[in-house]
Amino acid sequence: MLAFILIMVLLFESVPATDMPDISASNTSSAYEESYASQDSTSSDTSSNTDYEQEYDFIEKYNNEEGIPGYDYTEDYEYENTTEDWNAEDYEYVTYETTGYEIGENIVDGRYVYNTHIFTDRDAQFLGEETRETFYNLCDALATGNDTFECPDKKSYIYATSILLIDNFFPVASRYVERDGYSDGIGRIRYTIPVDEYLAELETFETEVENLINALVSPDNSDFEKALILYVYMSQNYSYDHDMKGYTDRKLVYPYRTFQSGTGICVELSGLYSFLLLQCGVQADVMGSGEGAVIEKEKRGHMWSFIRINGIDYHVDTTFGLHKPERCNDNTRLDFFLMSDQQRESRGKYDSDYYIINRLKPELVDNSLYKATDDSYATLQNGYFVSLDPDNNIVYYYDYDVDEVCEFYYYD
Repeated sequence: MLAFILIMVLLFESVPATDMPDISASNTSSAYEESYASQDSTSSDTSSNTDYEQEYDFIEKYNNEEGIPGYDYTEDYEYENTTEDWNAEDYEYVTYETTGYEIGENIVDGRYVYNTHIFTDRDAQFLGEETRETFYNLCDALATGNDTFECPDKKSYIYATSILLIDNFFPVASRYVERDGYSDGIGRIRYTIPVDEYLAELETFETEVENLINALVSPDNSDFEKALILYVYMSQNYSYDHDMKGYTDRKLVYPYRTFQSGTGICVELSGLYSFLLLQCGVQADVMGSGEGAVIEKEKRGHMWSFIRINGIDYHVDTTFGLHKPERCNDNTRLDFFLMSDQQRESRGKYDSDYYIINRLKPELVDNSLYKATDDSYATLQNGYFVSLDPDNNIVYYYDYDVDEVCEFYYYD
């Protein structure tokens, strides 16, 4: 992966500033169902009753053994109460410098640097600022290989060490750490591999993420441009992992796996896209919903990204946006980029009344707080991406209906 990124950097350095980087890819897989693929390639109508894939059973309810209401562990690490086996006063607690930046402030000498402090404002709104601060304490420990971190209470400890948060906000550690107990303001974790091996892998990941982001975008790009560039990049450089569709083991799929392998399913692709946006200072969560007007427990759901551009929320589905070599000249369809609630519902039968953010239980969040009502980018969803001119704020796209390349003017 690192060699691939370095080659990309060299290639992109020769691209004029007004052009979109060449991000064509050779992968041939796709996220579309066979029934979707049979639609007319020149048609933008995605409101039919096409059965889109359903691969993630995020709506299944799990027992909360810790007694904290409203949290869906979704096959999280089993937490064992080991507080009686140790005394915090006898345990060595290591202090360390903070390792992250505020969202959007991880810019040094005009270049993005890796940010270990990733946590969205929306999650902080639902889970509380104390959870965000506790998670940042955990991130500082993870960044340095420590196994203790400050934690105000057991509730914050359980939230912060949830695999749901680690998957999306500190992905490299998602399968290398486990809970190891909480007592007297100190949370403990244990590493499942030697710490030096983990730190070496973390360093590699940080370097690869920095190289990737800086090869594609710059701090001078608007949030819209970052979202579009990374959307096209994901579409052209990642494939759908059909072998993992319908999996039963939650621990087999996670965004870090997709970053390493270049293939994934919806929960991984949306998690990775949102993570890359957050590294660029764009607020981005993972959104999910069951199929149909009423969520049924036995039905599987789908996941995508929910991002904020200029203070306005939109849906972006990188899974359904994956390229198809046999359609649109292998270009990236914009049908699933910056959708409103209505557009999202028409492209997959997902009812906005039942949207769930970051796999949290519905009773924990108020989904009336994350509505997407703006349809300013609906025109783009009638074509596929051609190129981007950031100097003049123009997206060139191929319009299905008029059968020609058109211009879309956007605002920073």
